[in-house]
Amino acid sequence: MSKIVAAEMLKPGEIVLKDFSIPQIEDDAILMKVAAVGICGSDKHMFTGKMNVTWPLIPGHELSGIVEKIGKNANNTMKIVGGNLKEGDAITVTPGSQSCSKCWYCVHVPHRPQLCPNRTVFGFRTSKDFPHLFGAFSEYMYLPGNSFVLKLPEGLSLQRATLCEPLSVAQRAISRGLSPGIPNAGEGIGIGVRCLVMGVGPIGLLVVATLRSMGVGEIIVVDASKERLDFSKKFGATQLIDISEVGVEDRKDKILSLTDNVGPDVVIECAGAPSAFSEGLDLVRRGGKLIEVGHYGDPGSVDIRPHQVCNKDVDILGSWAYPQVQFEPAIEMLLRTDLPIDDIFTHKMSLENIQQGIEITGTSECLKVIVSP
Repeated sequence: MSKIVAAEMLKPGEIVLKDFSIPQIEDDAILMKVAAVGICGSDKHMFTGKMNVTWPLIPGHELSGIVEKIGKNANNTMKIVGGNLKEGDAITVTPGSQSCSKCWYCVHVPHRPQLCPNRTVFGFRTSKDFPHLFGAFSEYMYLPGNSFVLKLPEGLSLQRATLCEPLSVAQRAISRGLSPGIPNAGEGIGIGVRCLVMGVGPIGLLVVATLRSMGVGEIIVVDASKERLDFSKKFGATQLIDISEVGVEDRKDKILSLTDNVGPDVVIECAGAPSAFSEGLDLVRRGGKLIEVGHYGDPGSVDIRPHQVCNKDVDILGSWAYPQVQFEPAIEMLLRTDLPIDDIFTHKMSLENIQQGIEITGTSECLKVIVSP
């Protein structure tokens, strides 16, 4: 091996294969051979110019790999879950680096490290910075000493492990609405609770799978894609509503008929459409919870009535990414679930076809593209 090939995005709409030199690793770093990487909707947003990033960069943040080389101090400087690492170990890596521990957010809300403004994020960090290999659309990645790494357990495939990242997004959104227990019975997500999931792209589907694994009751899903609606049944959806065929008022009547005419206990907005947030607020029952996880990008605003929020006594909860340790329960679920999780990979491609993979991401024919660099 004399060179490393990576797919570098030069600007919106332009991604090319490029050779990079093999870096000498620092004593606290790891060179990881990329085994598999999923294409995320944010990668497509980036490609279409809908994200504020510094060009050029190597995308790819849903990843798994093998430790190729490890610095002598890496086990001491990195945060590692699963025991010390050695060459040949299978791993996954959280996109966000360790938080700085010094900023206002790290000092005052340390349980939300994703709010630290000083973190770097694999797949979004410019490749101008040496040694350049900070994304998984590449044969190898360079993991600096401030990385957060998890050793993969036996029995969890490298392909399935790429779902740790999107599943962590889904699980953390759900955790925002967890019921605190018997003193507050009837509040939040718990056994038998009736949930509405708006949008069943990859994140929405993993929300459905997590809800089913937790033992919730009715899982109503709405989407404009018949293919995705049908697929959601595999992951545990109980009621399907096609918004391309059922108007707003008819949707509301249908959902009310499934929820004692009061509305869902919890609504989770995964579509990333402003109108979906407004509709979710209208549908959630009084005293319920509305969880917003779909708007990682900013497609615009929508009118809401503050009186409705007040009158419903509703909790509105935002969910931005996850604390890195969220990967642990994601790994546990991926290792033990009986759901056909791997069926979410509808397309498998090589690095040479990365642009095609980005272009089909988000279409009705595609749930998740997996790339093997």
